[in-house]
Amino acid sequence: MKKVLWSVLVILCAASLLWWWQARPEPSSSTRERPAVPVRLYQVQVRDFQDQVSAVGTLRAWESVDISASVSQIVTSIGFEDGQQVQKGDVLALLKQDAQQATLRELQATLEDARREVRRLENLARKNQVAQTELDKARTQEDITRHKIEGVRASIADRSIVAPFSGVLGLRQVSEGALLVPGQRLTTLDDISRMRLEFTLPAKHLAFISPGQEIEARTPAMQGIFRGVISAVDSRIDPVARSISARAEISNPQQLLLPGLLMEVSIRGAVRQTMLIPEESLQSRASEHYVWVVDDGGVATRTVIEIGGRIPGWVEVLSGLAQGALIVRDGVGRLSGDNAPVLAVDS
Repeated sequence: MKKVLWSVLVILCAASLLWWWQARPEPSSSTRERPAVPVRLYQVQVRDFQDQVSAVGTLRAWESVDISASVSQIVTSIGFEDGQQVQKGDVLALLKQDAQQATLRELQATLEDARREVRRLENLARKNQVAQTELDKARTQEDITRHKIEGVRASIADRSIVAPFSGVLGLRQVSEGALLVPGQRLTTLDDISRMRLEFTLPAKHLAFISPGQEIEARTPAMQGIFRGVISAVDSRIDPVARSISARAEISNPQQLLLPGLLMEVSIRGAVRQTMLIPEESLQSRASEHYVWVVDDGGVATRTVIEIGGRIPGWVEVLSGLAQGALIVRDGVGRLSGDNAPVLAVDS
């Protein structure tokens, strides 16, 4: 009998323990203790901010032309070297012009004879010894001869190739004795004392750029920053790419820049005051951006914010944060959930 009573008591105790174990409350995630994550903090401040837009452009010479001839003729003389600096009006090459020179000498002699005839008839006309019509015919013949000389000189000029402006010549493409035809390149001429930088921007930045605005440009081909000024903005927007074209002027006194160089363009707006946070403190998921705001109790809360412009290392905050708030700067990758205990450490 005693054994039966003991067995019943043991069963009752076991059942009570089982009921208590199943009925006890489960610890929630909010009450479960988590170790504090060591992080570095940053106090949100208002700083100077300058909007910046980047683009890619191509350099063009201020003036550029292919040197060619307007007539077909044989090259008799070349007066330049590859890469030579020339001035406006310098003779670069001569084409065969023997026939034109001979015609010019003949017409000059004819003109001199016509002038003598005019002077003779003028003396006679003053004495009323010749009709006025004879004098008029002589003067007309003088004018006709003068005009013929101008035509021959123009033909000679067509056979004298000169630099239309000052600049740097390219590589020579033709040798003496070759037949040069219209459109055939003799060489190139570029004025690179200043450069045109052509670039495009998305149409949404149309209100951001304007003539007179300063730009900075860099190229992988060399070190340094080249500064210039926007000289013109296109009057039309590309309906396919939805972009706007612009042109900037860059001074190039040392002629370091050459046409065709790829340039990275940076355009800055006016300086203004705004809240900035370090770029490493920002986390993004799709179109949502957030930071971890730390309260006085050492708990970081995930807070959604709206961001604006960016500059290297910094992000503009438009809304969602108050000036002076403490946010996690380093260590955001170790935080999860909506809240997390943190431990501020020195850098």
